[in-house]
Parts: sequence; C-alpha cells; structure tokens
Amino acid sequence: MTTRDPMNASERRALSELLPWYVSGKLDAADKARVEAALAIDPSLRDELEIVREDQDATLTLIDRMPTPSPRVLDALMKRVEAEPARLAHVTARAKAGFADWFGAKLSQLAPRTLAYAAGAAAIALVVQAGVIGSGFIGGGANFQTASHETAASGQSDGTFVLIGFTAQASAAEMTKLLEQVRGTIVDGPRPGGFYRVRVGARGMPQAQVDQALATLRGRADVVRFAGPSM
Repeated sequence: MTTRDPMNASERRALSELLPWYVSGKLDAADKARVEAALAIDPSLRDELEIVREDQDATLTLIDRMPTPSPRVLDALMKRVEAEPARLAHVTARAKAGFADWFGAKLSQLAPRTLAYAAGAAAIALVVQAGVIGSGFIGGGANFQTASHETAASGQSDGTFVLIGFTAQASAAEMTKLLEQVRGTIVDGPRPGGFYRVRVGARGMPQAQVDQALATLRGRADVVRFAGPSM
C-alpha cells in the first residue's frame, strides 16, 4: 500500500486470501468493497489478482477434462457388490465408520483457492457428490443404488426434487454430510444465483417426507441459505 494508506502484514495477507473468492464472485458486499478498495491503490495486489485469475482458468480447464464414469462400468460394479454381500459385510462396516473422517481429510488437503473456484462452478457438485456416492457405496449396494445409480439410469426428470442454495462459507464436507441426511443427489447446477437441483426421492414421494427433508436442510442455516421445492 502507499504511505498515505498503510497496511500491516496481516491485513495484506487477509486481502490476498480473499482474492480467489473475489474472482469466483462468492464474497459478500462488505468484503468485496474491501478488496476493490485495496486493488485501487495497491499495484502488487492487482498483479496477484491476475495470477489468481490465471490459476482459476487453469483449474476450471482441468475440471472440464475430467472423465465421466460410464454407466456400464457402474452397472458392472453394482453387480459385483451385490453378488458378494457376506464377504464385503465386515469391510463395509469398518469403512462406513471412518468414511466421513477420510473424506474430510481429503478435502482439507485442497487449497482454499481450489475450493473457491469449485464453489463457483459445477465442480462443487462433483466434489460433494463424490462424498455422497462414496458413502452410499461403502454403506451397501442397495443404498448406493438409491442415492445415485438409480438417478443416473432414470434421468433428471424422474423423481422428487428440491432447490438448494449453499452458503458461501459452507465446506464441501458439510454439504456432503447434509445431502447424506436427506438422501440427496445433485442432478443439476449451479444455476443462476448458485442454486442446485437435488433429487431427494422417487416420483410421488409423500409430501410429509418432502417437508421433512426441507426442514432438515433449512435447519442448517450455516450450510444452506435457501431450500425449497423444485419441479
């Protein structure tokens, strides 16, 4: 900063850490104003912003190139799991107990910058859904099929859906755990405004169960900023 507007090291570091979220459009009005005020008078921060933007472009390009699992591979995997329930029972029981910790550890290894980019793109759906699919798998073949495999086979129009908007501070691990609680599967998003369409049950799901799922989502104001029905 200039001599007319000094900034200590901790303030400068805090602004630097906000840059990825600024680029992805996830800052609130106050933090956005802080960053823009600093950018206006700090050339080095502007240079850093350009580097962050380049990193974002590279990250999103890498995400776009990630392969999508083949439905045929998923079918084969499910048949193998369902054919050997007894042999896998002790393995899945132990794995289920430690899955949340394992997945949280993996997420903690991601740089905040990478998570910021993901939160502003469809990649967050991949990260969160990876947790839901993984926990469904280790919980048993039947649960896995209900949570994700059935959705892939029947398409995005078959089921009961809700619309969810996550808070800016929600972590991927928190989103994953909450989706598990409502047996939710992200099928579309992010839509304008950062909303995701989530399948919470089969077509014709009783309204009482839909209301219960929405109540669970709305009860986590630290993770969900909006939850409502979706066609």
